[in-house]
Amino acid sequence: MKTDKKRILVHILSILLAISLFGLALYFDAYNTAPSRFQVRYETLDSVFIPSQMDDVTILYFSDLDYGTFMDRKRMEKLTGTINELSPDIILFGGDLFDQNARISEQERTDVTELLSSMHAPLGKFAVLGDFDYRTPELPETVRSVLFDSDFELLINTSVILRNNGSDSITLTGLDSGLYGHPDINAAFANIGRAGYNIVLSHTPDLAEDMPSDLADYVLSGHSHGGQAYWGFGALYTPPQAEMFFRGKHDIKGLFTLDITNGVGTTEQDVRFLANAEVVLYRLKHHNMEAVGS
Repeated sequence: MKTDKKRILVHILSILLAISLFGLALYFDAYNTAPSRFQVRYETLDSVFIPSQMDDVTILYFSDLDYGTFMDRKRMEKLTGTINELSPDIILFGGDLFDQNARISEQERTDVTELLSSMHAPLGKFAVLGDFDYRTPELPETVRSVLFDSDFELLINTSVILRNNGSDSITLTGLDSGLYGHPDINAAFANIGRAGYNIVLSHTPDLAEDMPSDLADYVLSGHSHGGQAYWGFGALYTPPQAEMFFRGKHDIKGLFTLDITNGVGTTEQDVRFLANAEVVLYRLKHHNMEAVGS
Protein backbone atom coordinates (compact mmCIF):
# COMPACT_ATOMS: atom_id res chain seq x y z
CA MET A 1 0.00 0.00 0.00
CA LYS A 2 2.79 2.41 0.90
CA THR A 3 4.53 1.55 -2.37
CA ASP A 4 1.37 2.37 -4.35
CA LYS A 5 1.00 5.73 -2.58
CA LYS A 6 4.62 6.49 -3.27
CA ARG A 7 4.18 5.68 -6.98
CA ILE A 8 1.11 7.92 -7.18
CA LEU A 9 2.99 10.78 -5.51
CA VAL A 10 5.93 10.39 -7.88
CA HIS A 11 3.51 10.35 -10.83
CA ILE A 12 1.79 13.53 -9.65
CA LEU A 13 5.11 15.27 -9.08
CA SER A 14 6.27 14.22 -12.55
CA ILE A 15 3.13 15.71 -14.12
CA LEU A 16 3.56 18.95 -12.18
CA LEU A 17 7.21 19.15 -13.21
CA ALA A 18 6.31 18.56 -16.86
CA ILE A 19 3.64 21.29 -16.71
CA SER A 20 6.12 23.68 -15.09
CA LEU A 21 8.80 22.98 -17.70
CA PHE A 22 6.25 23.42 -20.50
CA GLY A 23 5.16 26.72 -19.01
CA LEU A 24 8.76 27.91 -18.75
CA ALA A 25 9.38 26.90 -22.36
CA LEU A 26 6.32 28.88 -23.50
CA TYR A 27 7.43 31.88 -21.43
CA PHE A 28 10.96 31.74 -22.85
CA ASP A 29 9.66 31.46 -26.41
CA ALA A 30 7.15 34.30 -26.00
CA TYR A 31 9.76 36.75 -24.70
CA ASN A 32 12.94 35.58 -26.38
CA THR A 33 12.21 33.86 -29.68
CA ALA A 34 8.72 34.64 -30.97
CA PRO A 35 9.16 38.45 -31.39
CA SER A 36 11.85 37.92 -34.05
CA ARG A 37 10.39 34.76 -35.61
CA PHE A 38 8.81 36.16 -38.75
CA GLN A 39 6.36 33.64 -40.11
CA VAL A 40 5.06 33.77 -43.67
CA ARG A 41 1.30 33.47 -44.20
CA TYR A 42 0.30 32.52 -47.74
CA GLU A 43 -3.00 33.64 -49.24
CA THR A 44 -4.61 33.52 -52.70
CA LEU A 45 -6.86 36.29 -54.01
CA ASP A 46 -9.15 34.80 -56.64
CA SER A 47 -11.62 36.95 -58.59
CA VAL A 48 -13.17 37.45 -62.02
CA PHE A 49 -12.16 41.11 -61.60
CA ILE A 50 -8.46 40.21 -61.50
CA PRO A 51 -7.26 40.36 -65.13
CA SER A 52 -5.32 37.47 -66.59
CA GLN A 53 -2.32 39.78 -67.08
CA MET A 54 -2.11 40.03 -63.26
CA ASP A 55 -2.30 36.26 -62.80
CA ASP A 56 0.34 34.97 -60.34
CA VAL A 57 1.50 38.46 -59.37
CA THR A 58 2.55 38.34 -55.71
CA ILE A 59 1.94 41.06 -53.13
CA LEU A 60 3.94 41.10 -49.89
CA TYR A 61 2.18 42.85 -47.02
CA PHE A 62 3.74 43.78 -43.68
CA SER A 63 2.70 46.29 -41.04
CA ASP A 64 3.60 47.76 -37.65
CA LEU A 65 7.37 47.82 -37.92
CA ASP A 66 7.59 49.81 -34.65
CA TYR A 67 11.29 50.44 -35.05
CA GLY A 68 13.41 51.91 -32.28
CA THR A 69 12.40 50.29 -28.99
CA PHE A 70 12.51 46.53 -29.56
CA MET A 71 12.84 46.34 -33.33
CA ASP A 72 16.48 47.14 -34.06
CA ARG A 73 18.77 46.84 -37.06
CA LYS A 74 19.63 43.19 -36.46
CA ARG A 75 15.98 42.17 -36.19
CA MET A 76 14.99 44.26 -39.20
CA GLU A 77 17.80 42.73 -41.27
CA LYS A 78 16.22 39.35 -40.57
CA LEU A 79 12.81 40.70 -41.60
CA THR A 80 14.24 42.19 -44.80
CA GLY A 81 15.90 38.88 -45.64
CA THR A 82 12.63 37.03 -45.14
CA ILE A 83 10.82 39.44 -47.48
CA ASN A 84 13.46 39.39 -50.21
CA GLU A 85 13.63 35.59 -50.18
CA LEU A 86 9.97 35.57 -51.23
CA SER A 87 10.75 37.75 -54.29
CA PRO A 88 7.43 39.64 -54.27
CA ASP A 89 6.31 41.69 -57.25
CA ILE A 90 4.71 44.36 -55.04
CA ILE A 91 5.36 45.34 -51.42
CA LEU A 92 2.79 47.04 -49.19
CA PHE A 93 3.52 48.55 -45.77
CA GLY A 94 0.59 49.14 -43.43
CA GLY A 95 1.91 51.93 -41.19
CA ASP A 96 3.59 52.55 -37.79
CA LEU A 97 7.16 52.92 -38.96
CA PHE A 98 8.63 53.82 -35.55
CA ASP A 99 7.47 52.65 -32.11
CA GLN A 100 5.39 54.98 -29.98
CA ASN A 101 8.15 55.19 -27.35
CA ALA A 102 11.10 55.40 -29.73
CA ARG A 103 13.56 58.27 -29.65
CA ILE A 104 14.51 58.48 -33.28
CA SER A 105 18.19 59.16 -33.77
CA GLU A 106 19.76 60.08 -37.08
CA GLN A 107 21.43 56.67 -37.14
CA GLU A 108 18.10 54.87 -36.65
CA ARG A 109 16.54 56.93 -39.41
CA THR A 110 19.45 56.01 -41.70
CA ASP A 111 19.20 52.32 -40.78
CA VAL A 112 15.46 52.14 -41.49
CA THR A 113 15.87 53.96 -44.81
CA GLU A 114 18.69 51.66 -45.87
CA LEU A 115 16.83 48.47 -44.99
CA LEU A 116 13.52 49.56 -46.53
CA SER A 117 15.45 50.54 -49.67
CA SER A 118 16.90 47.03 -49.85
CA MET A 119 13.43 45.47 -50.11
CA HIS A 120 12.94 44.64 -53.79
CA ALA A 121 9.62 44.75 -55.68
CA PRO A 122 9.71 45.34 -59.47
CA LEU A 123 6.05 46.48 -59.68
CA GLY A 124 6.29 48.99 -56.86
CA LYS A 125 6.35 49.61 -53.11
CA PHE A 126 3.49 51.43 -51.37
CA ALA A 127 2.62 52.50 -47.83
CA VAL A 128 0.06 54.18 -45.61
CA LEU A 129 0.51 55.94 -42.27
CA GLY A 130 -0.45 54.52 -38.88
CA ASP A 131 -1.34 56.17 -35.58
CA PHE A 132 2.25 55.97 -34.26
CA ASP A 133 3.31 57.99 -37.30
CA TYR A 134 1.30 60.90 -35.89
CA ARG A 135 2.48 60.82 -32.28
CA THR A 136 4.34 64.15 -32.59
CA PRO A 137 3.67 67.09 -34.92
CA GLU A 138 7.04 66.63 -36.64
CA LEU A 139 6.95 62.85 -37.06
CA PRO A 140 4.70 62.56 -40.15
CA GLU A 141 7.22 64.52 -42.19
CA THR A 142 10.06 62.33 -40.92
CA VAL A 143 8.14 59.18 -41.87
CA ARG A 144 7.23 60.62 -45.27
CA SER A 145 10.88 61.40 -45.90
CA VAL A 146 12.08 57.93 -44.92
CA LEU A 147 9.44 56.25 -47.10
CA PHE A 148 10.23 58.54 -50.05
CA ASP A 149 13.97 57.88 -49.75
CA SER A 150 13.20 54.14 -49.61
CA ASP A 151 11.17 54.23 -52.86
CA PHE A 152 7.83 53.65 -51.11
CA GLU A 153 4.93 55.64 -52.55
CA LEU A 154 2.77 56.99 -49.72
CA LEU A 155 -0.98 56.71 -50.26
CA ILE A 156 -3.14 59.05 -48.19
CA ASN A 157 -6.80 58.92 -49.22
CA THR A 158 -5.91 58.16 -52.80
CA SER A 159 -5.54 55.27 -55.22
CA VAL A 160 -3.05 54.01 -57.78
CA ILE A 161 -3.21 51.61 -60.72
CA LEU A 162 -1.12 48.42 -60.58
CA ARG A 163 -0.10 46.78 -63.86
CA ASN A 164 2.08 43.90 -64.95
CA ASN A 165 3.48 44.26 -68.48
CA GLY A 166 0.17 45.18 -70.04
CA SER A 167 -2.73 47.58 -70.05
CA ASP A 168 -4.98 45.55 -67.74
CA SER A 169 -4.78 46.47 -64.08
CA ILE A 170 -6.09 46.33 -60.54
CA THR A 171 -6.38 49.25 -58.12
CA LEU A 172 -4.72 49.89 -54.78
CA THR A 173 -6.43 52.38 -52.47
CA GLY A 174 -4.72 53.80 -49.37
CA LEU A 175 -6.54 55.40 -46.44
CA ASP A 176 -5.10 57.63 -43.76
CA SER A 177 -5.09 56.23 -40.21
CA GLY A 178 -8.46 56.20 -38.47
CA LEU A 179 -6.64 57.12 -35.24
CA TYR A 180 -4.97 60.57 -35.21
CA GLY A 181 -5.05 60.73 -39.02
CA HIS A 182 -7.68 62.20 -41.33
CA PRO A 183 -9.23 59.41 -43.38
CA ASP A 184 -11.37 60.63 -46.27
CA ILE A 185 -13.21 57.68 -47.76
CA ASN A 186 -15.00 59.75 -50.39
CA ALA A 187 -11.71 61.14 -51.70
CA ALA A 188 -9.98 57.77 -51.56
CA PHE A 189 -12.66 56.01 -53.61
CA ALA A 190 -13.42 58.95 -55.93
CA ASN A 191 -11.77 57.36 -58.97
CA ILE A 192 -12.71 53.75 -58.27
CA GLY A 193 -15.09 51.89 -60.58
CA ARG A 194 -16.79 48.54 -60.17
CA ALA A 195 -15.21 47.24 -63.37
CA GLY A 196 -11.92 46.33 -61.65
CA TYR A 197 -10.42 44.67 -58.56
CA ASN A 198 -9.61 47.00 -55.67
CA ILE A 199 -7.30 46.22 -52.75
CA VAL A 200 -7.64 48.69 -49.88
CA LEU A 201 -4.83 49.46 -47.44
CA SER A 202 -6.05 50.83 -44.08
CA HIS A 203 -3.90 50.79 -40.95
CA THR A 204 -6.91 50.79 -38.61
CA PRO A 205 -9.31 47.87 -39.24
CA ASP A 206 -12.48 49.49 -37.88
CA LEU A 207 -12.56 51.79 -40.92
CA ALA A 208 -13.77 48.77 -42.90
CA GLU A 209 -17.27 49.35 -41.52
CA ASP A 210 -17.49 52.68 -43.42
CA MET A 211 -16.06 51.58 -46.76
CA PRO A 212 -18.30 51.35 -49.85
CA SER A 213 -18.95 47.63 -50.04
CA ASP A 214 -19.46 47.70 -53.80
CA LEU A 215 -16.01 49.23 -54.43
CA ALA A 216 -13.75 47.30 -52.03
CA ASP A 217 -12.72 43.72 -52.76
CA TYR A 218 -10.05 42.98 -50.16
CA VAL A 219 -9.03 45.21 -47.25
CA LEU A 220 -5.63 44.88 -45.55
CA SER A 221 -5.20 46.23 -42.02
CA GLY A 222 -2.90 45.91 -39.01
CA HIS A 223 -2.69 48.09 -35.90
CA SER A 224 -3.74 45.53 -33.26
CA HIS A 225 -0.66 43.24 -33.46
CA GLY A 226 -3.19 40.41 -33.10
CA GLY A 227 -3.18 41.32 -29.42
CA GLN A 228 0.57 40.61 -29.36
CA ALA A 229 0.01 38.23 -26.44
CA TYR A 230 -3.40 36.62 -26.96
CA TRP A 231 -5.23 34.18 -24.72
CA GLY A 232 -8.65 33.92 -26.29
CA PHE A 233 -10.70 35.91 -23.79
CA GLY A 234 -8.25 38.83 -23.71
CA ALA A 235 -4.99 40.25 -25.01
CA LEU A 236 -2.02 42.36 -23.94
CA TYR A 237 -2.46 45.02 -26.61
CA THR A 238 -5.98 46.26 -27.44
CA PRO A 239 -5.77 49.67 -29.17
CA PRO A 240 -8.76 51.80 -30.16
CA GLN A 241 -9.95 51.55 -33.77
CA ALA A 242 -9.46 47.78 -33.55
CA GLU A 243 -12.53 47.12 -31.43
CA MET A 244 -15.16 45.99 -33.95
CA PHE A 245 -12.52 44.00 -35.84
CA PHE A 246 -9.53 42.94 -33.76
CA ARG A 247 -7.66 40.12 -35.49
CA GLY A 248 -7.96 37.56 -38.25
CA LYS A 249 -10.26 37.63 -41.28
CA HIS A 250 -13.77 39.07 -41.37
CA ASP A 251 -16.49 38.89 -43.98
CA ILE A 252 -17.89 42.42 -44.30
CA LYS A 253 -21.52 42.60 -45.43
CA GLY A 254 -20.98 39.47 -47.49
CA LEU A 255 -19.22 41.59 -50.13
CA PHE A 256 -15.55 41.95 -49.21
CA THR A 257 -12.94 40.53 -46.84
CA LEU A 258 -11.06 42.37 -44.11
CA ASP A 259 -7.71 40.72 -43.34
CA ILE A 260 -5.87 41.95 -40.23
CA THR A 261 -2.20 41.06 -39.95
CA ASN A 262 -0.47 40.54 -36.61
CA GLY A 263 2.31 42.82 -37.84
CA VAL A 264 6.05 42.39 -37.42
CA GLY A 265 6.98 44.65 -34.50
CA THR A 266 6.15 44.86 -30.81
CA THR A 267 5.24 47.71 -28.51
CA GLU A 268 4.96 48.18 -24.72
CA GLN A 269 6.46 44.72 -24.14
CA ASP A 270 8.69 42.66 -26.41
CA VAL A 271 6.47 39.57 -26.37
CA ARG A 272 4.48 37.42 -28.78
CA PHE A 273 2.08 34.66 -27.72
CA LEU A 274 -0.55 33.10 -30.01
CA ALA A 275 -0.09 36.16 -32.25
CA ASN A 276 2.86 35.34 -34.47
CA ALA A 277 4.90 38.12 -36.03
CA GLU A 278 4.11 37.68 -39.70
CA VAL A 279 4.39 38.86 -43.25
CA VAL A 280 1.63 37.91 -45.68
CA LEU A 281 2.21 36.89 -49.29
CA TYR A 282 -0.84 37.21 -51.53
CA ARG A 283 -0.94 35.58 -54.96
CA LEU A 284 -3.39 37.03 -57.47
CA LYS A 285 -5.48 34.60 -59.54
CA HIS A 286 -7.75 35.38 -62.46
CA HIS A 287 -11.01 33.50 -61.97
CA ASN A 288 -12.10 32.30 -65.41
CA MET A 289 -15.89 31.83 -65.33
CA GLU A 290 -15.94 30.22 -68.80
CA ALA A 291 -13.45 27.57 -67.70
CA VAL A 292 -15.55 26.83 -64.59
CA GLY A 293 -18.74 26.53 -66.63
CA SER A 294 -17.29 24.30 -69.34
